[in-house]
Amino acid sequence: MQNNLKDLKERIKFKLTSLTESQKVIANYIVENPQNFALSSIRELEKELNTSKSTIVRLAQALGYEGFYQLKSEFLKGIRHELDPINRYKTFLFEPSKDLDYLKLIAAETINNINSTLILIDKEQYDKTINLLKNANHVYTIGLGISSYLAEIASYLFNRVSIKSNCMTNGGLTFTEQIINLTKNDVIFAFSFPPYSEETIQAASYANEKKIKVISVTDKVTSEILHYSDVSLQVVVESIAISNSIMAVLVLLYSIITQVGYELKKKTLKTIESIEHVRKEHSSKKQ
Repeated sequence: MQNNLKDLKERIKFKLTSLTESQKVIANYIVENPQNFALSSIRELEKELNTSKSTIVRLAQALGYEGFYQLKSEFLKGIRHELDPINRYKTFLFEPSKDLDYLKLIAAETINNINSTLILIDKEQYDKTINLLKNANHVYTIGLGISSYLAEIASYLFNRVSIKSNCMTNGGLTFTEQIINLTKNDVIFAFSFPPYSEETIQAASYANEKKIKVISVTDKVTSEILHYSDVSLQVVVESIAISNSIMAVLVLLYSIITQVGYELKKKTLKTIESIEHVRKEHSSKKQ
C-alpha cells in the first residue's frame, strides 16, 4: 500500500506541468495532505482550497480518473493502513459495499491477520516472553480502550495456569500510580494499539525506570511503547470494522497460555484442582 501511494503521488507530480494554476494548487494539496484529501468531501475541499467542484473534477480527469470519487478511492486504499480504527472505518464507509458478504470478508481478514502475525512474531522475543512470565512474582496487565478487555482476558488466563496476575483498571489511580509499589520481580504485560494510549506508554516508561520488566504487545515496530519494553510481540490488528481486530492477539495469548501451562505443569494442575474444588464446594452450598 505504501508503494502504491508513493507511485500515486509521483504520478501527480509528473502531471503538474500540464495542469492549470488552479489545478496545481489542488494537486499540491493532495500530495502534501493525502489523509486530509482522502477523508474530505468535495464540498470540504472546495471550502479548504477556495476552489470549485468543477475544478476538482477536471483535475481528477486530467490525472486519468473518471472523476473525484475514483481518485479519492485510490488514496483511501493507499492510506488505510496508516489510519486509526475510526478513520479506517470511515474509509470503508466511503466505498461502495452493498453486495459484500460481510461474514466472509471479516473471516478472510482475520485469517490474513493471523497468518501475517505468524510471520512477524520473533521466536526469540516469544521465548523471552515465556521465560519472563514463568519466573514472574506477579504479572500486571494493562491497556485502554479495546486493549483493556484484552488485559482482562490475559490476566484471567494467566491465573488459570498458576501465574499470579491482576488487571490494572483505569479508575482513581493512573497506571503509573499503580506501578509505584511493584518490585523488580514483577512484570508488566501491556497492550498498545492505535489510537495509542499515552497513559499506557507513560506507565511502561515508568516501569522501565524502576527496572520492572515490560512485555508489550503492539502492531508496529515504530510503536513508542517499544522504547520501554524488555520484550515486544508484534501482531496484525487491521480491520475494516470500527475497532482493531483482536483475533490475532487472542491466538497469540492462547499460544502463550498453552505453553506456559505445559511448562509449569505441576503448578497448573494444582491450580486446576483448586478451581475444581472451589466450584464443587460453591455448587454444593448453593443446592
